[in-house]
Amino acid sequence: MKRVAEIARQLDLKRVIVPRVAAVLSAWGMLATDLRFEVSRSHIGDARALDGAAVKRLFEEMEADGMRRLRASCAGPVRAARAVDMRYGEQVFEITVPLDDSSGGVDWSEADPLPQIVERFHRRHEALYTYSMPDQESVLVNARVTVSGILEELPREPSLPSSPPAAPAGERRLYLDRWVAAPVYRFDALAPAQHITGPAVIESAMTTVLLRPGDMASVTAQGWLDIAIRSD
Repeated sequence: MKRVAEIARQLDLKRVIVPRVAAVLSAWGMLATDLRFEVSRSHIGDARALDGAAVKRLFEEMEADGMRRLRASCAGPVRAARAVDMRYGEQVFEITVPLDDSSGGVDWSEADPLPQIVERFHRRHEALYTYSMPDQESVLVNARVTVSGILEELPREPSLPSSPPAAPAGERRLYLDRWVAAPVYRFDALAPAQHITGPAVIESAMTTVLLRPGDMASVTAQGWLDIAIRSD
């Protein structure tokens, strides 16, 4: 996190948020992500020539396979989503077409779901590229099923109690185009609503945050840093 303000400045960003768990944020995100199994099968063919009942059975088998794998590690609620990769016959690329979204999914009770799948492909192609070619061959390339186990929401960090602003724990000489003396603060000692103007260093056991001259960090109710980046 030492260069976060500098990177933000290079990207012309005006604000940076630094959680107290910044050093393990990717691990925190992994723990907060639902468990997923993705199953795909190649099933290349002109949709007009495919057996719709066979395609329906293929999706049912894939979903059952994904559910079986997921249940080995997740006993909670689950959801499944189906999709296809399709292209027009002369194209050399395919697009992914969701089949179970909020705009109205495929009715899988139908014996032959292919007409609905093809229609959704045309609509998706038009949404992406502003045109569709219903008179052209529609090729189904891959069938996909994603099975997700819904995890309980991780507890949120509580708000910190009110306290007086923390004083610097020391001072350090920094070279920021020139040598300057900068206060050093302990991250876990900062008080909610405290403001720190750079140059300054904020340290924890896992993270060091450098505020360059003119940057200002405000401490949130949870003890995170909300950094306003100085405009050069």
